[in-house]
Amino acid sequence: MKVFDKPVDPHDLQQVLTRIDTVLGPDGVIAEHLHDYEYRPGQIDMAHTVAQALWDGRVGIVEAGTGTGKSLAYLIPAAYWAVSQGEKIVVSTNTITLQEQLVNKDIPFLHGVLDIAFQAALIKGWSNYLCLNRLYNASQSHQMTFWESDPREVAALLEWVNRCPGGSRSEVDFPISDELWGAVCAEGDACLRNDCPYLDRCFYFQERRQAFASDIIIVNHHLLFADLALRQILGFDTKWSVLPPYRYVIWDEAHHVEDVATNYFGCNVSRIGVNRLLGRLLRLRQGRAMGLLPHIRFLLESDDAIPPKRSQALLESVDNEIIPALHSVEASGHRFFARLAQLIQAKATATDRVLALPPTPGAVELWRVMAEERTAFLETLQLLATSVASLRDGSADLEGKIWDTTRAELGAICNRVKETCQSAEFLVSHPDPGFVYWAELSGRRREPSLAAVPIDVAEHLRHNVYQHLQGAVFTSATLAIDSRFDHLRHRLGLDLEGDMTQEHCLSNQALESIVNSPFFYREQVLLCVPTDMEAPRRGRYGQSLAQYILKVLLTTSGRAFVLFTSYRLLNEAYAYCREPLADAGIVALSQGTAPRSLLLEQFREDTRSVLFGTSSFWEGVDVPGETLSCVILTKLPFQVPTEPVVAARIRRLEESGQNSFASYMLPQAVIRFKQGFGRLIRRSTDQGIVVVCDNRILSRSYGETFLRSIPQCQMMAAPAEETLGAISAWLGS
Repeated sequence: MKVFDKPVDPHDLQQVLTRIDTVLGPDGVIAEHLHDYEYRPGQIDMAHTVAQALWDGRVGIVEAGTGTGKSLAYLIPAAYWAVSQGEKIVVSTNTITLQEQLVNKDIPFLHGVLDIAFQAALIKGWSNYLCLNRLYNASQSHQMTFWESDPREVAALLEWVNRCPGGSRSEVDFPISDELWGAVCAEGDACLRNDCPYLDRCFYFQERRQAFASDIIIVNHHLLFADLALRQILGFDTKWSVLPPYRYVIWDEAHHVEDVATNYFGCNVSRIGVNRLLGRLLRLRQGRAMGLLPHIRFLLESDDAIPPKRSQALLESVDNEIIPALHSVEASGHRFFARLAQLIQAKATATDRVLALPPTPGAVELWRVMAEERTAFLETLQLLATSVASLRDGSADLEGKIWDTTRAELGAICNRVKETCQSAEFLVSHPDPGFVYWAELSGRRREPSLAAVPIDVAEHLRHNVYQHLQGAVFTSATLAIDSRFDHLRHRLGLDLEGDMTQEHCLSNQALESIVNSPFFYREQVLLCVPTDMEAPRRGRYGQSLAQYILKVLLTTSGRAFVLFTSYRLLNEAYAYCREPLADAGIVALSQGTAPRSLLLEQFREDTRSVLFGTSSFWEGVDVPGETLSCVILTKLPFQVPTEPVVAARIRRLEESGQNSFASYMLPQAVIRFKQGFGRLIRRSTDQGIVVVCDNRILSRSYGETFLRSIPQCQMMAAPAEETLGAISAWLGS
C-alpha cells in the first residue's frame, strides 16, 4: 500500500519516524489490514529507537517485553534505512523458530503494507546446502567409497535433487544419515567456485546471489560469528566471506551473543573430531576400504589417459607418504587422548569429568607430564598436512572435473588438518592468560577433548566486530537487570569507545530503551512460592521437590512445563511423577526421550500433558492458550561456579576487586529466570501460574532482584499445601 507520495529522504529521520507512526498507529496501515490489530505504543517507541540508532550511527539497546511485537519494530525501520541509504542490514537471531517467523510471516506481511519495495534473504552456513558436484562425483565413484550408506538412501537423495527448491538439509523429507550428508554437503574450502560445472545450479550460491541483491539479510548468531571468525583471518572486507559486505547489524535474542562469541573466538580438539577427519581420507568398514584415498586409487588405476609411470608415482605417494602419515596420526592421537583421558579421570571429579587447566606455563602440570605425547601428536599432524598437500599439488596436471573435485577435497582436508594442528598447538604449547583452558570427558563414551575460550569477549568484539560497524542494535525480552543495561554493556564491550580516530558504532553514546509488555500480568499471572520447601542444597531437596511437583501437576491436570537446572534433578522428578501422572490420565514428556521438536508437538496436541525440560526449554518456546497454564521453576538458575569458563570469569572479577556474584553470577541468573518466567504468557488472553520452588527468592537479599526483574503480578508465598489451594482457585477463576 502506497501511503506517501515522496520517497524517503535518507537524511530526514523525522520523516521516517512519521512513516513508522503511520504504519503502526491505531488507525495506521497495519490496522487497515488486520481486523484484530492491537495498537501497542511500546512497539512504536522501540521502532523509533531502532531508527534513531541507524540514522545516527549508534548502538541501540532495547529490552522489549513479551507481546511488544519487536520483530516488526526493528524490521520496519531496517527496511526504510536499507532502501533509502542503499545499505544492507544483517538481522541475526539465535533460534530457527524466529528465523522462520521472520522469513515466512513477518517479511511477506511487510511487503504488503509498506510503501517501499525491499528484498530480504535467509542465509545459512555452507554445510546446510547440498553440493551437486560432490554428490554426482561421489555417487559415481567406485562402489561409492565415500560412504557406507544404504544405496536406497543415496538414490532417494539423487531423486530429491530434482524437486527440492532450495537444496537445504531442512527440506529433505526422508531420513538421511549424517555421514552421507557430510560427504555431499557444501564446504567452502572444497568448493570449485567458477570452475564448478554446476555453478549455475548451485544452491549455496543461489542463496548468496539473492543475499547480495537483498536489503535485509537474515542469519543466525552462529553463522554471523563464523563469518566474523573468517573475516578476522582474511580481513573484514574479504571477498571469501559467507555474507556480503555490511556495516549494520540487528541482534535479536541478543542475550545469547556473549556465549556464541565466546565459542567462536575459542578453539577445541577432540578425539572424535580427529578420528572423523582421518576417516575422510581412509576408514575400514567390514573389511572394506572407504574414503578419499580409495577413491583416488580407483581413479589412478582405471584412467587409461594417465601414463602408467605417472599413475604409479602418485600411487606410491599415497602408499609411502599419506597412509604412513595417517597411521602415525592415528597412533600418536590414540596415545595423546588416552593419556589425557587417564589424567582427567585421575584429577577431575566423578560428576563433572572436567579438568580446568591454569593458563600459565609453569602451572600446567598436564603438559609437563604429557610432553612426549603432545610433541608426537603435533609433529604427525604437520607431517600429514604436508603429505596431503604434496599429493594435491602433484596431481595438478591431471585434467577433468573429477580431478578438479578430488584436488578440492584434498585441499579441504589439508586445511582441516592444519587447523587441527594449529588449535592443538595453541591448546598445549602457548598458554594465554586471557583464555581459560580445560580438558573434558563428554558423552556416553566419555570421549576426551581439549578446549580454550576467551575469559572476556568484550575486547574481541570491540576490535573484531564493532570497529567495522557503523550501526548496531541489540534487542531481546531479557537484557536489563534492575532496569539498567550495565551488565550487558560491560559483558559485550558496548561502553563508549575512547578511541575516536575511526567512525564506528561506539563513537557515540548508546541509545537505551525498556519497552514493557502490553499484557496485564496482575490479572493474568499468579506467582507462587512454597515457603516450607527444602533448601536446594539439603539432602532431601530432590525428594521433597518431586513430591511437590507431583501435587501441583495433579492440581493443574497437567498443562505444565517443569523447568530444571540439571538433568539429575529432572530425571529424579520424572521417574517419581511419571506413573502417578499416567494413572491420572496425564502424559509425562521428558527432555532426552525424543527430539525437542517432537516433544513440543506432542505437548501442544495433548492438553493433559506435562513437559520436563532443562536449559533449551527455558526460552524460545511459544505455547499460547490453555495447553500451557503452569510453569514450574525448580531452582533459581545460577550457573555452576566450578564450570571452567564461569570459574575463570569469577576469578578475573575477584582479582580486579569486583564482587563476582553481584556483577556476574546474579545478572546471568536473573536473565535466565526472566526467560523461564516468560514461557507462560504468550498472548493477551493467556492466564496461569508460575511456581518457584526455591525459597531463596524470599529468604536472600538478592531475591528482590529476581522479583523486580519480572512484570508485576499477584504473588502468594505460603506453605506448599496452601499454594495448591490457591493454584486450584486461580485456574478455576
